[in-house]
Amino acid sequence: MQGSEQSYFVKVGVPVERYQAMAEIGLTPPVLASGHLAGGPSVIVQPLIRRRNPSRRDYQEQLEGVAGLLRIMHNDPGVRDSLDPVPSNHHRDAGLHALSSLRQRWIHHRAQVSSVTEIVDRSLELLESQIRQFSSAGLVSSHNDICNANWLFTQDGRIYIVDFESMSLDDPAFDLGALLWWYYPPQLRSQFLEMAGYRSDPEFKFRMRVRMALHCLSITLPRGGSFDSFNPGCYQEALVDFRAILAGKENPQGYDV
Repeated sequence: MQGSEQSYFVKVGVPVERYQAMAEIGLTPPVLASGHLAGGPSVIVQPLIRRRNPSRRDYQEQLEGVAGLLRIMHNDPGVRDSLDPVPSNHHRDAGLHALSSLRQRWIHHRAQVSSVTEIVDRSLELLESQIRQFSSAGLVSSHNDICNANWLFTQDGRIYIVDFESMSLDDPAFDLGALLWWYYPPQLRSQFLEMAGYRSDPEFKFRMRVRMALHCLSITLPRGGSFDSFNPGCYQEALVDFRAILAGKENPQGYDV
């Protein structure tokens, strides 16, 4: 959408309160207007931000800014208040909830990929046993879809994050595990965690690996109510990241900038 001097981004059917809370602390572009369409869906209007797709170099050169954004998002009271409450503050319960949701989606497609059903089934059993070892607590406002497409690195040096439909109170290891495994080599991770407000200890690293394994499997399966497709013929290839992190390996694509 474009006005006389300004271009706008309009999004329909979004959790308006989350966008407003994130915009108020400068982590996403400002919400210029919000309301509901005649049929009922919510709508927001934001300025259209001219951006480019971030590279690994961008993430690594802007380490302090990215880590600082996550630290604010995870801990801001207004963002937290915009999310649905959860019955438990324990990382184990959050992990088991994520595992249960993932299993339901896997069962729906399991019969279509018989060549890998035993591998995935065994892996899910292993991940359940590992999640049950979590003994810590402290959920944060987790983005839960921290992929490259949801970051805006502007030409004037600002960093924004967008798309909050998957956001919830969850283990911070979910966001951190995905971001570090995809974009930051091991030698930068302790620095990143410190700037984001977390300890780089074995317990946190263990939770990051387990939650990232769940995420790697999750993104191979269509999400409910989405237009995602499922291609059984390519499913073994889709499991490359999942199998790598289960084996304790690094991102198969590497971290070259």
